[in-house]
Amino acid sequence: MNNTELIYEVDIRELFYRFKSNLNSIKTLNDLPDSFFTELKNIGVKYIWLIGIYEQSQTGRKLAFELQELHGKYTECLSDWTENDVMASPYAIKKYEIAKDFGGIKAFRDFRQKLKERFDIGIILDFVPNHVALDNPIVEKHPEYFIRVNEPIPPERTVNYFKKEIVTGNLFLAHGKDPYFPAWKDTLQLDYRSKAVQNYMTKELIKLSNLCDGVRCDMSMLLLSEVFNSNWKDYPLPPDIVPSGKEFWYDAISAVRNVKPDFLFIAEVYWDKEKIMLDLGFDYVYDKKLYDCLTHYNCPRLREYIQHTFSFEKGRLVFLENHDEQRVASILAREKHYACAVLNYSLPAVKLLHEGQLEGRKIPHAVQLIRIQPEKIDVEIHQFYKKLFEVIQKSAIKDGYFKALNPLPAWERSPSYQNFIIYFYENDKLEKDLVVVNFSGYQSQCRVKIESFSLFGYEFVIEDRLSDQKYQRSGDEMFYEGLFLELMPYQAQMFQFRKI
Repeated sequence: MNNTELIYEVDIRELFYRFKSNLNSIKTLNDLPDSFFTELKNIGVKYIWLIGIYEQSQTGRKLAFELQELHGKYTECLSDWTENDVMASPYAIKKYEIAKDFGGIKAFRDFRQKLKERFDIGIILDFVPNHVALDNPIVEKHPEYFIRVNEPIPPERTVNYFKKEIVTGNLFLAHGKDPYFPAWKDTLQLDYRSKAVQNYMTKELIKLSNLCDGVRCDMSMLLLSEVFNSNWKDYPLPPDIVPSGKEFWYDAISAVRNVKPDFLFIAEVYWDKEKIMLDLGFDYVYDKKLYDCLTHYNCPRLREYIQHTFSFEKGRLVFLENHDEQRVASILAREKHYACAVLNYSLPAVKLLHEGQLEGRKIPHAVQLIRIQPEKIDVEIHQFYKKLFEVIQKSAIKDGYFKALNPLPAWERSPSYQNFIIYFYENDKLEKDLVVVNFSGYQSQCRVKIESFSLFGYEFVIEDRLSDQKYQRSGDEMFYEGLFLELMPYQAQMFQFRKI
């Protein structure tokens, strides 16, 4: 991937039924209108990540309606929801099979071929390795694949376990769990201390690689040996224990790459485990730290993070929202939203764009609901994003080398230079782009030295791609003394350089 490529995340169940309710001609995935994918292609989308594509768990659907703790979220997302709107969580996997509602495997293969041939768009699917749905067939065939607990169970902990009746009595199996959050009651926890489990899930991953171009691996760090063993050390061991240092991801990714060398692996990862996941073979890892810096922290901290991470580390997937985060238009004022978007989508990383973000949606979407709350499109936000992606694709950002720059005081004892984040791209043709953001609520000034040898001895027109403002500047001055910049609160500029 190059520096400008986008992954578009969509809940395919919601999108499909939204189109289907308006167009009687839609029977399968392959009937979705070309106009939708044409717009994605035009803004640079290279992959579409389809959430909810698999046959749903009926047990999961029943629980999704019955669990009272989910009802508040449903009401927040869809004020008039009913039982008919509720689906199983797409992260309680019954089988990695394309749902019949979408036309099954044949329609999916035709759809995938159409996306590739007409729009040059690949498909990313979910791989959920930590747990499975309660009615996954493997629960009946191999209950020994799951974390179990010996009786008696303290009353306060019964919520974490599922009673499985077998011929010899009852098994109590653990629900899937993140150690910092309540158990996922519609799932069962696989035991990755077992060789059989690791082999089984590797085979599932290899089969899945035949359906798509890459996988987004849900909560991938939960499978790291140090994490898994710490979380489940107090539970009975399986009979076929793996060596303590054996890493599932290294072996599984290698097995897939033996048959699909170009297959993409994306890790949803937190807890400072990003580098570990990259070392184990992942192509891209979630950059939640950047998201937190953009939405919550101040400029010096953000600038320091960008300089360190994007100058010296690769393989980041950046985002302003996804199905686990709030809608960015609902948490940031418009000016800061735009500043964050310019920074996020102009960094040397793969970028995630969430369905509804282009339209400025503010109401979240629960992945268990098949409908969304109707909202009026925010035309200004829509036009902003379209222009941003258009100019980025035409810029040196696409194929240039990234260099973070340090802002300098515009004059003595002027502190506002600290409000700037600035970086520079220059490609092999010596085309240049300078990204400048005043990441503060104050009008600010600075100078920045642009250390490109091709500036010497020439005059340049520098033109802001986002506003069409133009200035004439000396290359020698920009190199030695620095380019003077003055920006309004949260203003962003993206300068292209044209030699006179």
